[in-house]
Amino acid sequence: MSYSSRYANLRILVARGDMESLCRTVTGLRTADYRTVCSMMREAEFWASLRDEDTFWRFARHFIQHDSKAFLGTFLRATVSLHAQRPMDFRSEAFDEFLAQCLTPVDCRKTIEAIAPLMTSPEALATFLARLKPLEGNHALLVNILFHINTDSARFLFFRELRQHEDDAATLRRYAVELVRRGDRRSLNLARIIECYFALPPLPGMFALQMPEYQFSRLDRYEAFCKILAQ
Repeated sequence: MSYSSRYANLRILVARGDMESLCRTVTGLRTADYRTVCSMMREAEFWASLRDEDTFWRFARHFIQHDSKAFLGTFLRATVSLHAQRPMDFRSEAFDEFLAQCLTPVDCRKTIEAIAPLMTSPEALATFLARLKPLEGNHALLVNILFHINTDSARFLFFRELRQHEDDAATLRRYAVELVRRGDRRSLNLARIIECYFALPPLPGMFALQMPEYQFSRLDRYEAFCKILAQ
């Protein structure tokens, strides 16, 4: 029996949207087969027969309700694979229900690390983060998470959120120094922006970016912000 035909019945369950039977079948497999199937489930091909994106999120929610530790990573990797083939919307009620299962800080961080880079605008990223319950009312955690997302959308939101810390020079400097340590162009330019905008004492290092005060208003516009980062 070929590799593909051996597990064809699983894809039939996917096509039917039968999440209960799929979960019961997968979790009942012997160790070797279980690992093989979990590996298959991380790839877009396994989910090719899905009716729509909502059905995928319902599968994900069902498996994660059964065992978050075992299946969250599997479905996050599947999300990245599916999105690479055909961009996902991330705005449905089913997606909200999936996110509602990410209740622990660890699950929340894993979900952000996988999905945040797929958001194509600051608005989409902000909406996504606002839907995660562990971030509700925790501004410091939100700022720290944005700091660790390596996209311009996240950098834009990070700088915007830093304005709530404008009287906390120690926090501003700590983030700016860490950006300098990263050493890439965008990080160095963002550090320079923070230094100039918040009038911090000189940061360690050399900066090519000039940021006179009359340009500060440009930082409110995403496209202009990205151009400054790329200089």
